[in-house]
Amino acid sequence: MFKEIEDLSESLVLIVEDSMLTQKVISCFLEGICSVQMVTSGEKAIEFCRATPPDLILMDWVLEGMSGVEACKQLQDMEGLSDIPIIFVTSNISEQQQDLCWDAGAVDFIPKPIVAKTLINRVKTHLKYKQQADTLKRYSYYDGLTKVFNRRFFDMEGARQFKQSVRQQHTCSVVMLDIDHFKKFNDRYGHLNGDDALKAVASAIDGEIRRPMDGVYRYGGEEFAILLPDTEPDGAKQLADQFVTAVKALGIVHEDSDSGVVTISAGVASNTRGECYQDLEALIAAADEALYNAKHQGRNRACVAEKRALRPFSCNSTGAA
Repeated sequence: MFKEIEDLSESLVLIVEDSMLTQKVISCFLEGICSVQMVTSGEKAIEFCRATPPDLILMDWVLEGMSGVEACKQLQDMEGLSDIPIIFVTSNISEQQQDLCWDAGAVDFIPKPIVAKTLINRVKTHLKYKQQADTLKRYSYYDGLTKVFNRRFFDMEGARQFKQSVRQQHTCSVVMLDIDHFKKFNDRYGHLNGDDALKAVASAIDGEIRRPMDGVYRYGGEEFAILLPDTEPDGAKQLADQFVTAVKALGIVHEDSDSGVVTISAGVASNTRGECYQDLEALIAAADEALYNAKHQGRNRACVAEKRALRPFSCNSTGAA
């Protein structure tokens, strides 16, 4: 599921250094080990990290404008960026200066003049630590049975994607779906077969996902949520129809189902300029209502939330806070 921990080639290291010569020296030392990007100030480092969070930062103490320590403090206070390890690469580190760096959130120091072997070994060590931490974190976001993302991660990622869509005035769509007559399936075939059915359904849904930004989440029990950033309502409905078709095509026998096999019902809701919900919970509620309509209309189908007059599409809303 995840890349080998020892493979560092795709790891990104950000060098924050206003000396072009030092930039060149560090990048030459790290050539072939990891990917490297460079900026010349603390302000630019923060801007870069917001757009593309690196796996490790090599930070000079003395920079034009904001100091490296202040930039480190600000990054530590930012959601989603506080777990980026920061190594200070600087000369004349006194005990008092070291204390300031530790307090700011640094994980290590590399003295100048730079010794190639020291730099390489410390960068490798901290990149491996970061990769291991990221792997464990990702595992904590997966449902152990179905191997798709879990509810905890949906709550976090859904809130982030919703706020981002409002800020950027992009569409964010959600599909809520569950397995039809699943209690009857468990009662007739037993919970072990029910678990196998859940795994097969999750795999079929996940197999229809084509974009890395889209995600399948086990929302609870036999219910799943699919988060579709930058997806218009028509596209979300089309994908929901594909989920319905893919699950039925599995041909899992279910004698208590109208179709004779396991099927799903789905509800679709989208946050757009003309259909802007107050927050993620309201968007989910609309998708749930559409899911209920799909059940009411006979199951084994997808329905879209009914249009309604809502507030203007504005990043000043509660959901964009």
